[in-house]
Amino acid sequence: MDPRFGLRLRELRTERGLSLRTAAAVLSLSKSQISEYENGKRRPSVGMAEHLDRALNAGGALARLVVEDGGGEEAERVAHAVLTPRLVDAATVDHLAERLARSRHLDDMLDATMLLPTVETDLEMAQQVAREARGPHAERLHLVVAEWTQFAGWMNAQVRRDPRAARLLETAARDALALGDADLSSQAHNFRGALERWKDNPRGIVRHFMAAHDTPGASDLHRVDAAVQAAQGLGMLGDHREATRLLQAAEELTTAADGRADSAPTAYWLTPAWLRLPLGLAHLGLGNHAAAAESLRAGLENLPDGWQGADWSAEYRQALDQAEGAA
Repeated sequence: MDPRFGLRLRELRTERGLSLRTAAAVLSLSKSQISEYENGKRRPSVGMAEHLDRALNAGGALARLVVEDGGGEEAERVAHAVLTPRLVDAATVDHLAERLARSRHLDDMLDATMLLPTVETDLEMAQQVAREARGPHAERLHLVVAEWTQFAGWMNAQVRRDPRAARLLETAARDALALGDADLSSQAHNFRGALERWKDNPRGIVRHFMAAHDTPGASDLHRVDAAVQAAQGLGMLGDHREATRLLQAAEELTTAADGRADSAPTAYWLTPAWLRLPLGLAHLGLGNHAAAAESLRAGLENLPDGWQGADWSAEYRQALDQAEGAA
């Protein structure tokens, strides 16, 4: 089931002016059943999704969000890995990596509170498999778990479960570096810095974004991203000289990285166009309101379709309003 199912069902019900009570009569379901579908506590079958589509005249919108599992081969593979983790094979690791990638892309479209329970459950499952995994595929599995830990930390940060977010991100940064993935480690420090920004803690912003910037082996785009966001914290602290130095260094790195797609798949969003967003925050921290507005506007306009409504994009929209109001 696509995690958007519950949200879409609620939207269709409210668009048609149906309360839970009246919807129960229209859908031939109980109020509690409808509520559980909408809140993600109950998973619909394909047949139920088709029934809801017909009753709400939704034109297949709900049925498209629920698919059969093709005989359960993938689910059986994961279940077998949980029971016999020492025998984990390449196909199982591939499946887990793909499952994680789907969740990461859903974060660009869904409310974090809807997606987080699935992410936490999947992380626990992957950790369980990895604890006893042996053989030639174990190291790659541990790297997938490190990325899952980083993503779960990011999701917890978005819903402001701050202590758990911090623990997960610190673990991910340490484990990823030990496994040789500098970009994944750098990005975990980066997410930790974002959490400090949401806490309005400029010293924490500088500390964690500089840790991301200084991660040994991190690629240029990750270092640029970290530098401009550390500059925002320095600007908030009044250290404009050091902030300006970091922005100049970031510009040099951007020039060096121009034309190279050196961002890892674990940070698929990290492109020169996207970097206009953190650059806008940096200019805002320095009081350069016109430059901040220009950069934020360009970054938001270049986001892929559907991303503008993501939870994480709200911060940049609010920053743009602030910059335009002060410019």
